[in-house]
Amino acid sequence: MQPSGRPGGDPDGPAQGVNPAQAGPVPVAVAMWQSVHRVMRAFDAQLSDQGASWQVWHILLALHQGTPATQRELAHAVGIREATLTHHLRGMEDKGLIARTRQETNRRVQRIEVTDDGEALFRRLKAEAIDFDRTLRAAIGPDAADTDTFFATLGRLAEAVPDGGRDILPEGWPGNRRG
Repeated sequence: MQPSGRPGGDPDGPAQGVNPAQAGPVPVAVAMWQSVHRVMRAFDAQLSDQGASWQVWHILLALHQGTPATQRELAHAVGIREATLTHHLRGMEDKGLIARTRQETNRRVQRIEVTDDGEALFRRLKAEAIDFDRTLRAAIGPDAADTDTFFATLGRLAEAVPDGGRDILPEGWPGNRRG
């Protein structure tokens, strides 16, 4: 889909995915949502060949980077609610990918560690994620400047809207007000 939401970027042509009788281009938020869902479905399908989902990959990646030590920190790092994270962690624990332990000083705080099986899965998923990233970067454009422009645009879009009461972008990502 071209930036205007119309084939070839033609502002007078019919919008893709929209009834031609409707006036106006596809709203940016709708085009972004549809694109993100299509990309994430494809990414999830590629990771499922290795026995995991993109959510499991995201959690393992955050744990591998070493920043989140507790379940609360991990939920913040991956941008999901603690209850949703608990669901994913329970499944990962049942599969032997992680181990959760309670802190001696505060029994309400759980620490999460990746097991050997989790590390092996992480390595397989990392190879798939790198391959998928190459595909996306090739679609963005052949030069590093194309990727820089893409990320700058994402950053501007993220900065242009309210954060909904929480900043879910990891530190250092475009549009993260903290990093």
